[in-house]
Amino acid sequence: MVKPRIAITLGDPAGISYEIVCRTVTSLAVKRVCSPVVFGDEEVLKHYFTKKIPFEFVESSNIGHSLKIGSPSKKAGLIALCAIEKAVSYCMSGKAKALVTAPVSKESLKLADVKYPGHTELLAALTKSKKVAMLMACGKMHGVMVTRHIPISKIHKTLKTRDIIDTVRLSVDFIGKKNIKVALCALNPHAGDNSILGSEEEKIIMPSYKILLKQGINLTKPLPADSVWLKAKSGSFDLVCTMYHDQLMTPLKCINASKIVNITAGLPFIRTSPGHGTAFDIAGKNKADITPMIESILYAVNHKIVNT
Repeated sequence: MVKPRIAITLGDPAGISYEIVCRTVTSLAVKRVCSPVVFGDEEVLKHYFTKKIPFEFVESSNIGHSLKIGSPSKKAGLIALCAIEKAVSYCMSGKAKALVTAPVSKESLKLADVKYPGHTELLAALTKSKKVAMLMACGKMHGVMVTRHIPISKIHKTLKTRDIIDTVRLSVDFIGKKNIKVALCALNPHAGDNSILGSEEEKIIMPSYKILLKQGINLTKPLPADSVWLKAKSGSFDLVCTMYHDQLMTPLKCINASKIVNITAGLPFIRTSPGHGTAFDIAGKNKADITPMIESILYAVNHKIVNT
């Protein structure tokens, strides 16, 4: 059987990204299931391999000399951006079946004048995808966030019925399981307690529930988020739709941080990434756990779209 080609970006060179990719793509767990094609800065990569690079490598930049490890910078942001742009072009041309991205620094990207707050928004722009969702897998569980990287103080102003509908639909379509069971999280404590603790459930979330129900989606009315996750962990739901970032990420990291895979639903190809950041504090110390990176590649390889 021909192994699928998977494009892998090396991420922010000042963090742990280059380390985890180099260790991951040379692992037996990855080599036996796919043919990785790695995109990044050759100058930085020389610090990891003094002789021949032991995997297929596509140079996306060569400006990594004198790069400071352990902190964000404009140069690190440019290196990460170049790798993403080249890998996306590679996937769009059909040369790879999926894209797996190593972590980037939002601060480095900002210093490099990238106007998008993270991978999800940048990938949507590069592929001209109108609607995308930030979906997370953790073992057999899936969760998705309606709003992403915005301040807590702006969530209630940003949350829209249309966005909830689109997020659930994109996620359900991507997962591809029949009769998927969806838990719809409330925004406020106790699901607003009949609007005593907030009216977003009645004004914004309930309308999305009614529309999705008419569209044939098997989902709950808005439930208190603190009660949803215990049920999800026990297998009562296939997908948990949360209203904001930490409502999703905090429970998942408590359940099993090393198993979290970040997925962008709505792109013309599969994209995954480990559910952690650049970890500048341990950069260059060879302490990083490669399990999340391996999980991200295995998810991309095993997802149904890859092999169609």
